[in-house]
Amino acid sequence: MRPGLILHVPLHMMASDGADLPGFFQKIRSGFLARGAHVEVRWRDIEALTNMGDTGDIHLVHNGRIRHPRVLNTGLAYIYPFWYCDPHGIFGDSSLAAETFRPDDVDPALANVFLMHQTRRLVDRRQSRYDQPQDRRTFPKNAIAVFLQGDSDPVNRARYMSEREMFSAVLASRGDRTVILKPHPRNLTGDTAHILAVAGQSPGVVITDANVHDILASSDVTVTATSATALESMIHRVPVVLCGRSDLHHCAVTIRHPDEMHGALRVATNTPFPFAEFLYWFLAQNTLNAGSATLIDDTLARMTQHGVDTTGLMPNG
Repeated sequence: MRPGLILHVPLHMMASDGADLPGFFQKIRSGFLARGAHVEVRWRDIEALTNMGDTGDIHLVHNGRIRHPRVLNTGLAYIYPFWYCDPHGIFGDSSLAAETFRPDDVDPALANVFLMHQTRRLVDRRQSRYDQPQDRRTFPKNAIAVFLQGDSDPVNRARYMSEREMFSAVLASRGDRTVILKPHPRNLTGDTAHILAVAGQSPGVVITDANVHDILASSDVTVTATSATALESMIHRVPVVLCGRSDLHHCAVTIRHPDEMHGALRVATNTPFPFAEFLYWFLAQNTLNAGSATLIDDTLARMTQHGVDTTGLMPNG
């Protein structure tokens, strides 16, 4: 029996006609079917996947962190249309976290063109991972942007400190700079209520739901645990202080304790980070572009790169 391609997704994505699948999976499903592959969508049973033995099939696991010779983990790589296809996981669990980033190995011309394209596509059009207010707002310049994430399993596993500790450290280290605080647009859990209460009583702190690009346009540095806003900050060429485990650490300052915040803010704002080269390396060279006409070939190449044998998967080539 020839191998099949098994897509493991959460229950809410499992409509029988595939209509509830993210666009990435819809393209993977239709593209591989068109080449004669057997493609099956299954409920993502993490326990079964964790204990999976030998299998001839190839498994793509949505938002997974399964390590198996026939498994690759998929998930949005912070911003559309880029997706992980990774043997370890996504975000801080991805294999990229342990890779070495060498800016000198990246063609600066290609990197700058890539960054300019992302700037036009996202910054100029005021687009982000989540819907953003489109009214334009202004803030004091040279601010510190703090983006909250609330509670969730992947974020909590990645944290080096609580959000309460992170925010308190920013307040203690900001000097005379304004702090622009944005709660997560879809997750107000965890320390969020406490932080908002403290922020509301703190002079020089602006609480806002403004478009992320308006916030970053006024900021000298971004502080967050592992948020996608860290990558968006890099598109703005705004340096980042990370307070959690992240595969973006190669182009940011990472701290593990609140006492390190003061020094981290100073280092971040005085370091000429290679933003264009990093973003090209991370997104263009190490993730899949779901909008690419070569997505299926790119996915096959990624499988081969990570040691997954695709022999017999597609009789139609």
